[in-house]
Amino acid sequence: MALALEAAPGTVRPPVALRPAGRTGYVVVSGPGSQVPPPARAGGRCVDARLREEALRAARSAAPFLFVGLAIALVILLLVLDASRWRGAWFALALACWFAWAAALAPPARWLGPGGAWRSPAVLQGLAVVSLLVPALAPWLPGPLAPPPERVLLVAGLLTVALTGVSALASLRIPLAVAAALPLSAAGAEALRPGGSQGLALIAGLLALGVAILGWMRRQQWLRAARGTLEREDRARELEAQRDAAVRADEEKSRFLAIASHDLRQPMHALGLFAGTLERRLQGSADEPLVHNLVRAIDGLDRSFNVMLDISRLDAGTIEPNLQQFPLRDLFRRLHMHFAGQAEQRGLGLRFSPGGKSVTSDPQLLERLLGNLIQNAVKYTEHGGVVVVARTTRAYVNVEVWDTGVGIPPAELPRIFDEFYQVGRGARARERGFGMGLAIVKRLARLLGLRLFVASRPGRGTMFRVGIPLGALPELQGLAPAADTLPMPQPASQPRTVLIVEDEAPIREGLGLLLEEWGYQAVAAATAAEATLLVRGIENPPDLILSDLHLGQGPDGIEAIAAVRRACASAVPAILITGDTSPEEMRRANASGYPVLFKPVQARKLLNALRGHIPMTK
Repeated sequence: MALALEAAPGTVRPPVALRPAGRTGYVVVSGPGSQVPPPARAGGRCVDARLREEALRAARSAAPFLFVGLAIALVILLLVLDASRWRGAWFALALACWFAWAAALAPPARWLGPGGAWRSPAVLQGLAVVSLLVPALAPWLPGPLAPPPERVLLVAGLLTVALTGVSALASLRIPLAVAAALPLSAAGAEALRPGGSQGLALIAGLLALGVAILGWMRRQQWLRAARGTLEREDRARELEAQRDAAVRADEEKSRFLAIASHDLRQPMHALGLFAGTLERRLQGSADEPLVHNLVRAIDGLDRSFNVMLDISRLDAGTIEPNLQQFPLRDLFRRLHMHFAGQAEQRGLGLRFSPGGKSVTSDPQLLERLLGNLIQNAVKYTEHGGVVVVARTTRAYVNVEVWDTGVGIPPAELPRIFDEFYQVGRGARARERGFGMGLAIVKRLARLLGLRLFVASRPGRGTMFRVGIPLGALPELQGLAPAADTLPMPQPASQPRTVLIVEDEAPIREGLGLLLEEWGYQAVAAATAAEATLLVRGIENPPDLILSDLHLGQGPDGIEAIAAVRRACASAVPAILITGDTSPEEMRRANASGYPVLFKPVQARKLLNALRGHIPMTK
C-alpha cells in the first residue's frame, strides 16, 4: 500500500452557572444551574418563525413577476370591460394597487427606507391579497354582458393573474389561496348572471381546480426546499461551531504545552549549565565517568526538548528556507558519516548512491528531513540494510530511502505522519522516542515544497520517496555551489566580558560559573534596570550581552539589550535565550534581529555561539 502527501449536534451541554467577575462582566463556572439548550434545529418549533421570514423573502423577490403579470391582465380586462363609471372606479383601484407595488419594490433609499411601514410583512401580504382581488371584481361589475369571445378573454386575463400569483406567492398561504381561486370569480359570474354561459362557467371552474392543485404542489415544493435550506444552514453553523471549538481546543493545547515546556526548560537549562561546569572541573578525575553519564542523560532530555522545539518552530513559521544549488554527493557524505556507526552497531548495511545529481533546496533542512527518514529506517530494521538512492524523472529528483525492516501495515500508513504516533505502539521500546520524527518530516517537506510518498509491505520493508522539484534549477545554474556548512559570524570585538541578564537566580549563577570555566569574565544582572546601572559602573562596556527573553514583570530581554546599548552608546553584540516556544513569542524573538538560543541550551552549543561573537582570550 502507498500513501502520497502533497506539499454531536443537539447535545445538551453540562450544567453551568454565571458568577460576577468584578465590574466587567461574568464568567462561566461549573456548578448547579440550568442546562444550556441545544442549538436550534430546522425541524424544531423555532423553525416556524424562520420559515415565515424565508417565505416573505421569497415572495418579495418574486413580487416583480406578479407586478408584471398583474399589469398584463389589467390591460386585457380593460379592453374587455364595457365603458361605464364602474369601469373607471375599478381601473382607478387597479392603478392604485399598481403604484403601491411600485412603491413597495422601490430601493430602500427611495420612498420609504429599510424600516418603512410599507415593507412590513402584514402590509406586503395585504397588498398581495388586494392586488389579486381587484381583477376578481371585474366579472362582477354592473353592466351588460360582453359577447362570448370577449368573455373568453376575461377568463384568460384572470387565468394569467392566477398563474402568475401561484408562481410568485407559493411561499405565502393566504395570497396563494386567493390567487388559486381567481378563475372561480369568472365561473361564478357566468353561472349566476342572467344570460351567462354554463359551459364557460364549467371551463372556468375546471381551470380554478387546476390552478389550485398547481398552487398546492408549488407550496409543498417550496416548503421542502426551504426546510432543506434551513437544515443545511443549521448543520453548517453547527459544523462551524464545532470547528471553532476544535480550533480553540488546539490553541489551548498549544498554549498549555508551550507554558509547560517553558516551565520545564528553565530547570533543565540550569541543570545543563551546572553539569557542564562539573564535567569540566572533574575532567581526568575518578568521578569523570559518573559526570559523563549525567551529561549523557541530560543530552537525552535535551534531544526530546529539541524535537518539540522543531515542531513549534515549524508550526510558528519562524524557519525560512535558504534555497541553494548543491550536489547531493556532499549531503550524502555527511549523512553517511552520521549514521554509519549506528548501522554498524546493529549489523546493518548502509549504502548511498547520489548518482551525480544536484538539487536546489535548503541543504540543512533537507539533511534534517532525510536524516529523520534514515534514522527511522535504521531503528526499525533488524536484518538487511538501508539504501539511499537518487533518481531523476522529468520534473523531480527523487531521493528514496529503502529499508528491509518490519514494514508498516496498510491500516497505519495514513497516520504515520501524525504527532506522537508510532507503528506498533504497544510493543514500542522506550528508546524509540516520542513518535515525532515523521511529523517533522511532513512539516519540512511542506516548508520546502517537496513531494512526499511512502510505500510499504509488512515483513518486507518500507520506501520513502522525497521529490525535489527541478523547476528552479535553470535560474541558478550560474551560481557557485553552496558550501557544506554556513560560515560562522565574524567576531565583533576582541575583549571577553559577557553581561548576563537573567531573572532566574540558579540559571544566572550557572551561566556565570560556566563562562568563567571557559575563560570569560562574567557580570550578571536580574533586570534591565540592574543591567543598565551595572554597565554604567564598570570601566569598559561588555563585549557581549547574553539575555533571557522574559525578565519577570519588567522590561523583557529585547528592551534590556536596547537599554544597555543606550547606556554604552554602542551596538554591543547580543544573544537572546528563551524557553518560550509559543508561536507568537518565537516570531517576536526572531523579528528582534538577535541570534536566539532555546532552552535548555547544551554547553557546547552555547560555547559555539559565544565563539562566533567573541573569543575566550584577547
